[in-house]
Amino acid sequence: ILKLIRVEQCTKNLLIFAVPILANQLELETFNKLIQIFFGFSLIASSGYILNDIQDLDSDRQHYLKSKRALASGKITVAQSKKIFTITTFLGTIVLFLNSPKILLMSLSYLVLSFAYSKYLKYLKYLDLAIISLFFVLRVHIGAVGSNIEVSVFLNLLIFFSSLAIVTSKKLSILTDKNIKNSKVKNSINKNYEVNLLKRVLVFSIVMTFIAFNMWIFLSKTVNLTFFASNFMFILFSRRFYILTLDSKTEDFIATLKNDKVLSFYIFIFILFTMYGIVF
Repeated sequence: ILKLIRVEQCTKNLLIFAVPILANQLELETFNKLIQIFFGFSLIASSGYILNDIQDLDSDRQHYLKSKRALASGKITVAQSKKIFTITTFLGTIVLFLNSPKILLMSLSYLVLSFAYSKYLKYLKYLDLAIISLFFVLRVHIGAVGSNIEVSVFLNLLIFFSSLAIVTSKKLSILTDKNIKNSKVKNSINKNYEVNLLKRVLVFSIVMTFIAFNMWIFLSKTVNLTFFASNFMFILFSRRFYILTLDSKTEDFIATLKNDKVLSFYIFIFILFTMYGIVF
């Protein structure tokens, strides 16, 4: 069940805490509220993953890694998955309704859009990249609503372009992975994109992320030498990430961070320097 609801993917939902942390305004009351919102939204997001697994069942069974998932491997049946979907959706709805009907509406909108993405939108050129990137931006705005803090334009751009880099690297990794053969998703990517096009989009996304990060720092923070160290770590991380993508190893960003210690180290130090610059 834990594999079905993708517990490890909940790390993406930590973006809910991004706005108050980056604004250096994470007070205890706000933290307690966001913990509940994080839990509720994670349940809703898990419902989206279940829908995705049901929708992509045949394709996942033919994938050399996804075939090990709970549903694709047969450890959980479709009927059981639907029952778990009902439970996670119900519990997530209750938790979020008790906190904020507006956040509940945003979360249910995410679920509907997630289903539409799994069924239709991920086969549409460029829109597939944009939708996933907007999912990450939505997580940030859920945290912003929960903490009553406005999101700056450049923080929005930073999240969007960094997410665009991640989703582009995923598609590029799938497209160049010779172990993936008879896959509906790969066939769709191959139909819509060329390898060189995705490489250009990836480089563009990384460059725009770098620009957005610096614009956000220079326009909303007190600049110090720590942020220059952050930039250096960002460059190291981006270079490593690009190399791993060309080697077809970034289909799952969370798994990539778990498996590649160097990449994890770079992003950890980047976050450390950035947070030090914000706090001190």
